[in-house]
Amino acid sequence: AQQPVRQVRGPLERPLAKSRPDVSLSIFAFLFAEMVKHANAAVAKAGGSIQDLEDKLHSFGLRVGARALDLVVFREKGQKRETRIVPMLLLISKEVWKHLFNGTSTLEKSEANENEYMINDQRLLLNRFISVPRDMGSLNCGAFAAGIVEGILRSADFPAEVTAHTVEREKGVSTTILVRFEESVMKREKLFV
Repeated sequence: AQQPVRQVRGPLERPLAKSRPDVSLSIFAFLFAEMVKHANAAVAKAGGSIQDLEDKLHSFGLRVGARALDLVVFREKGQKRETRIVPMLLLISKEVWKHLFNGTSTLEKSEANENEYMINDQRLLLNRFISVPRDMGSLNCGAFAAGIVEGILRSADFPAEVTAHTVEREKGVSTTILVRFEESVMKREKLFV
């Protein structure tokens, strides 16, 4: 008696809604390190600074963010897009973080400015696998994550400036993604209240 041959479905044949991320951590680390190496070579060739390297990583993230929103909304929200600031940021800090960085983050609102929010990650996956040389001590590869967040917000019609910062805390160093919304977003938000 022959056993039936089980066909293995390739990644392109799997349904989007039921697919789970199956990229190994070592492959992700290798690809991200190569991306940083490529960006560093381009910036060094142009005689750029650490800020230029972070800007390059940020621009890479913008393109990823625009695509990531569609995938996460399709999988998690039943194709319902958020129209308010806090639910949109919660979607990013919970669902997007889980899908892209396999981790958790916290969302905080700035006490000083009403248009500023912060996404904090104690152990950002992007900073774990990059050995920063001493001459580039202030490099924060979280700029790529900031670009992803800005790309998501732009494609969802929440224009904002998003930057990554390294923050010293009691428990060690963490990465804070600072989101500063444009005035048009704040005016639109006030209409909902």
